[in-house]
Amino acid sequence: MEIWSHGGKRYELTSIYSVPDDAWYYELRGLTEPTGAGPYLTISLPDATPDGPFTPKPAQHIVVYADGGVLPWPILGKLIHLLESNGDLVEEQRDLSSGTVGLPLTLNSWSHEGRRFEVNQLHHGDADSWCYELYEVGPDNPESNYIEVRIPDASPEAGPFIPMLADHLTLTMHGHMALPWPVFRRFLDAIQAAGVILEATGDEPPRP
Repeated sequence: MEIWSHGGKRYELTSIYSVPDDAWYYELRGLTEPTGAGPYLTISLPDATPDGPFTPKPAQHIVVYADGGVLPWPILGKLIHLLESNGDLVEEQRDLSSGTVGLPLTLNSWSHEGRRFEVNQLHHGDADSWCYELYEVGPDNPESNYIEVRIPDASPEAGPFIPMLADHLTLTMHGHMALPWPVFRRFLDAIQAAGVILEATGDEPPRP
């Protein structure tokens, strides 16, 4: 178990192996907000050799469970960095070409193994933020289940949108979603490619 802090709030990371599921889990939850408020984010890594030492299956089999709450962007980046440094993202295939991670202003539709997802971007006037939303399209997925990354405007009253530094960005999880890792990773890569993730001078490269 690890305790991470950001902006005066604390987050607990637990890593456990589930024998019934033959999978390793990273469970991240908030400790500061009232009970039930979250955030709750779980990464499930299926085991390729359940009868021997844990060997993660290729990254395409990883599932991200987003179960509500608001997670700071730097904490999300720290979790993904942990996955990378532990060697958990086996055979990850990331296409960073503009055709894959580019996000036109119109609605974007992505497909993955028979499932369809849509990405939308919009200005959220009530929150003075630019928002990127990801949700699954289908009869079994309520509209209330989606995730969004909010990028606050550094100067909402002064004209064109100016993104605040990455410390102020958040991942907000609405409802409950089970996202394939390739879709979740592509969503984060697309936001990164949009050039709206700004780090303070001297900080590490933007993550995730």
